[in-house]
Amino acid sequence: MPRYFSDSSSGDRLKIFYIMALVPLPIIAYFNFRSGTFDIILILYGLILLYLKKPSLSPYSEANRIQRYIGFIVIAGSFFLYYALVSFIPDVAYYGAANYTAYIIGLFIAFFNLSALKEAFSPLFLIVASSSISFMSRWLATYFSSYIPFYVRLIELVFNTLGVNVTAEYPDVITFSTASRNISILIVWECVGAYSTLVFSVILVVLMSEEQARIKTKIFWSMIGIVGTFIVNIIRILMILLGYRYYGYEMAWTIHNYIGGYVLFFAWLMIFFYLFSKRQAMLRIGFALKKKLIYNLAHA
Repeated sequence: MPRYFSDSSSGDRLKIFYIMALVPLPIIAYFNFRSGTFDIILILYGLILLYLKKPSLSPYSEANRIQRYIGFIVIAGSFFLYYALVSFIPDVAYYGAANYTAYIIGLFIAFFNLSALKEAFSPLFLIVASSSISFMSRWLATYFSSYIPFYVRLIELVFNTLGVNVTAEYPDVITFSTASRNISILIVWECVGAYSTLVFSVILVVLMSEEQARIKTKIFWSMIGIVGTFIVNIIRILMILLGYRYYGYEMAWTIHNYIGGYVLFFAWLMIFFYLFSKRQAMLRIGFALKKKLIYNLAHA
């Protein structure tokens, strides 16, 4: 159990802890901006979540002297983790999420009693998972790329339902006609939304681990989140292809990299968070509508 105390040293210690937690962020941005913007965003989410843990961290006693030394050794070692990882992951960033995870663990060891590490689970999971998403996406591609033709057929079905005449050419090409020529678009693994689904899944795990709700409720909303992310990616592909058809390559590129890649995803993320936060009110409305429907049917 943590030791409670009332003097101001706890507040000063927390301030130093959070200031030190911010120190590596410019380094992370420098080494990761071009290769993984999503990774940086997830690290920032992890840091925000860590800050929200402040009330839970304040009661914990400070580390003893030996533990502090060990913590600062871990902090210093985090800056050299690249040399241990590069043999196994050749394209690993010099300083990324793995380094930052070790750094935060070192901070916890240096500043708090070891029992405080349990408060770090959600932020550290978010940070660790952010460093694994690219690897997981590549790993999934080796097993599921063969299903891309089914995804292409689904895109064809949606377009034709909307009255836009396109043709799916086996195995992974969408072809549509413009006033001047036919345009063929290759659908590759990165187009099917695996990366954004993994990002959403990581955030979902953190959200559900922090939420005090029944397992059935968590499973139900997790399924809504994953299905919603899949639908959002379908919309993204439609926007890219329609942009290409009617406005040309530049518009398609803008939608691909900005509107579809970030704006649409984060809009869905905010919508999901809002709906999840209002689930109790939505449940009451649903019960009221169900009761009214049963009453109307009984008295029809």
